[in-house]
Amino acid sequence: SSPTIMEEAAAKATGSSSILEKVDRSAFAEQTIADAKKALEASQSLDDPRVLEALLAAEKKCRLSNDPVSTKAVATTIVGMCRAQKDWPRLESMLTVLAKRRSQSKTVIAAILAEGLAAVEESGHVAGTSELGDAVETRETLLATLLALTEGRMYCELERAKAARMLATLKERDRSDASAASDVLQLVNAETYGSLSKREKVDFVLEQVRLLLAKQDLVRAYIVSKKIQRKTLHEDDLQDLKTRFYNLMIDYHAAVADDDASAPFELAQHYWNIYDTPCNRDDAASRSDALAGAALFLMLSDFAEPEASDMTHRLLGSSSSSGGSTLVAGGSSTTTTVGVVASTSSRTRDDLSKIEGGIFKRSLELFARDELIHEPTADQAAILRHASLSRHGPERLHKWTALFHTRVVQHNIRVIAKYYKQITMPRLAELLQLAPDDAERQVSHMVSESGLYCKIDRPAGIARFAKPKPPEEILSDWAADINKMLNLVEMTCHLINKENMIHKV
Repeated sequence: SSPTIMEEAAAKATGSSSILEKVDRSAFAEQTIADAKKALEASQSLDDPRVLEALLAAEKKCRLSNDPVSTKAVATTIVGMCRAQKDWPRLESMLTVLAKRRSQSKTVIAAILAEGLAAVEESGHVAGTSELGDAVETRETLLATLLALTEGRMYCELERAKAARMLATLKERDRSDASAASDVLQLVNAETYGSLSKREKVDFVLEQVRLLLAKQDLVRAYIVSKKIQRKTLHEDDLQDLKTRFYNLMIDYHAAVADDDASAPFELAQHYWNIYDTPCNRDDAASRSDALAGAALFLMLSDFAEPEASDMTHRLLGSSSSSGGSTLVAGGSSTTTTVGVVASTSSRTRDDLSKIEGGIFKRSLELFARDELIHEPTADQAAILRHASLSRHGPERLHKWTALFHTRVVQHNIRVIAKYYKQITMPRLAELLQLAPDDAERQVSHMVSESGLYCKIDRPAGIARFAKPKPPEEILSDWAADINKMLNLVEMTCHLINKENMIHKV
């Protein structure tokens, strides 16, 4: 039955066409489209009233007749004609007009926006040979229009993501404006789009992180990177994205290394994850560089942290590491577990010993042993030339080199504190290969930052590493020693009596 007058009025007021009577306009639409195409062939002009003007009138009639199929056919024909004629300003205006018409169907809007996006893609925009003309403004305006028209329309999520990605590429490549490109991508929350596959979502978020790093917005880059779950990256079809993700994280932690003391250990974990990526197993050079980077940044990590020491022993396959078969890799905010079974440890140790004659393995073993390291080591110059240290410029290389020296001094202080209860400051400075003032400064830093116990008597020139015991502990130790001595006396008396009895018999 036909809708009532009140229902029609309500439908028109709300823009809804679901309760309006549907009239089939397919024959009318087909005839109008055919006539418009003939007129365009004859005049070769979109200004001919028999072309766009006639099609717009037909689109209105089909739309008001609640015939979305015919409306879609007419609307896509309009967009297609503008696209075929390469009349990009008119294409932009037609997209805006058709998408914003009252009671326009979602199907029609999605179709014309997809057609407009296809026009940009087909023109070779991504390859840098766009047919949209030499003016960057024309391409930029068309993509900005598509991005604006898809805003708030959930059924156009895929088109919105593509338009944002293409506009960001245009701004970065043609405008050389990474900041503006990053701002465009931040408008799209691709991780919430159901129409995108998991791979597309991860790829989009990685592009957001890359541009934020290029923009030097480090805080936002780290926040956006947390949108990607680390366990997702271990899926078989995302291995190339896993490598790309950890390379971006390497750039991030290298940039914040001055303010984040845990950055070297984070970098070691990132290089390890690249090394442990299955898709890199056939690339010997890439795997060697990643494993060397992991070993090198472990040397630069603070060994006062248990995770760094544990990872070092596992990388070397040492039996002194704690029980279990997993390598725990944790930062300041999250903890990630990376599986390292015994066979993997053996393979890793073998791979490490093959890199540049085993210089990284030998150097890492120096930090794993409770022995003093004398600078420069035999392999120090070679390992500090590795590409992972110079990756972020000469200034950062200089800072990594200085940090290596600091880690050697800190290692030597821990070794000295383990073997000495007290030591004179001149002798301490001699063992550390430092001036007395520098030695005192390093010890003071470790006391405040690494939990080292040391009391320095400046007038006497003595550093005491043995922590004074409270009276209760001294008494407890004395009682334990007395108990041990009495047990020995009792055991001795028993053995004497036993010998006497044997000889009497």
